Amino acid sequence: MFVKKFFGVVLLLTMLALPQTVSATKTDWYERNFNFRAIRTVIVLDMTATPGLDYGGPIALRSMQETFLNDSRKLKCNVISEQQARDMLSYQLGMNLNLLPLEQARHVIIDNAYRIADAWVLGNIENLANTYYVEPARTVWEQRRERRTYYDSWGNLAEEEYYVQVPVTYPPRRVDVTSIQVALEVHESRGGAPIFTRRDVRDREDYQAQGGMFGRISNSFFEDVGKRMR
Repeated sequence: MFVKKFFGVVLLLTMLALPQTVSATKTDWYERNFNFRAIRTVIVLDMTATPGLDYGGPIALRSMQETFLNDSRKLKCNVISEQQARDMLSYQLGMNLNLLPLEQARHVIIDNAYRIADAWVLGNIENLANTYYVEPARTVWEQRRERRTYYDSWGNLAEEEYYVQVPVTYPPRRVDVTSIQVALEVHESRGGAPIFTRRDVRDREDYQAQGGMFGRISNSFFEDVGKRMR
């Protein structure tokens, strides 16, 4: 019994020490009349960010793009990156899309996506922020392990553990909060109509944890889209 109580206390303290999710909300919409199982090839466009947003610069965005592209393999279909789509369509259209500005080349890819794929995917970082709040001083009751010695019925000296409830006062502390909001879309290639959209909003008590949070957002998105394709 004492051992179970001890490990229960250790588990509770460990959970309190780890960064905790404050909130996580996913809002989905999908086209009920679309046959997701007919999708055989998907273009995964490079991640974008809302203009003016401090998302950490091109290196951070490229890292998220690599995560996004790697997670897209969960779709269990042929996945084409944006760069591959530029190269493939450059050959088919007889024009070098790599010489165009990225935004212009992307429009050409979207307009001609039906030539090489059944759908295309886009992700946009809508919000990314690091804030904090101050948690005031607090007193809580916690279990503390104690030891005591005693003489058993045979007169031998023995030792046992027991637990007592004691008040523990914690000083004020700064709590860092990481926030991220991502819009994710799947469009059918012929006509470009949306067939699956998601807005994923997450907050976490941690400092600059966007990388890990985005990884969970990306993984969840492609898992859920993949389920509709099977």
